[in-house]
Amino acid sequence: MTHKNKSRILPAILFLAVVTIFAVVLAPRFLGQSKVVQTPQTSAKDKQVTELLAKMSENPNKDSQEYAEARQEFCILTARPAAQREKAVANIRQFLGMTDIPVEFVCSRFNGKPDDSGTDYNSPASETYEAARFSFTVDPKTNYIVETGEAERRWGTKVDGTRWFENMPEYDDTPTYTTSEAIKPVAEAFMIKNKDIFGVDITKMTYQFEGSKIGNFFVKWIDKSKPHTKDSVECGDVDQKREGAYKNDQGVWCLKSIYTTYPTVNMTIMQSGQVAVYDNDGWEIEKL
Repeated sequence: MTHKNKSRILPAILFLAVVTIFAVVLAPRFLGQSKVVQTPQTSAKDKQVTELLAKMSENPNKDSQEYAEARQEFCILTARPAAQREKAVANIRQFLGMTDIPVEFVCSRFNGKPDDSGTDYNSPASETYEAARFSFTVDPKTNYIVETGEAERRWGTKVDGTRWFENMPEYDDTPTYTTSEAIKPVAEAFMIKNKDIFGVDITKMTYQFEGSKIGNFFVKWIDKSKPHTKDSVECGDVDQKREGAYKNDQGVWCLKSIYTTYPTVNMTIMQSGQVAVYDNDGWEIEKL
């Protein structure tokens, strides 16, 4: 009986030994291969991005053909798919009131730092577009327009020493609204009409008139229900008698201050009613 039991147990032990060897020796190889297979597309993109950044670094002259080509390829490679950007394009056309105007995607900025100069090239934090010689900054998470103004214009010097400039946007300077009282309802109507492209509800904000200059009116809306408080410390040449002044561990006088800011939308609107500049500071505050 003992001999028979041993003969039955030995094959089972051998089988378990083979399975163990397979698990220890071969399984890691299969796992490693599966990991490589899962991310070839991402790895290829990362490699291309690195190569293009190196090419731009080697050709820092932004007016050179080499830099321009590398930059354009980089911007296309790191952009969201065109289908995801269609809503942003539609919002820009609505802002301009031109349903057929060509809208050009320029480039993205990326997460990682407060100024969107990070290096996570798979996660755009903002996008820049140009249309009708205006520049638009869009939040890719919502497709809301968060900033607009004149597009960057190139300039140079002619042979005779005079300068040349690229064309400006077309502005309507018709003096239709010439007072602060007259411009307020026009600015408010524009914001309410386009609430869906800005993601801003001015009915919950406080209106302020900031002044005017040569046919331009400067207005803003402040959301005082969402204060953003930030501590600031300045050391060195500070007023030692001010509240918050103290000496640090090195014996240097420092001043601790608390700053409170509020989400604010700034607008420059012309006397014709055309919006020339739009800037949603609240979008920047939310990222701090």
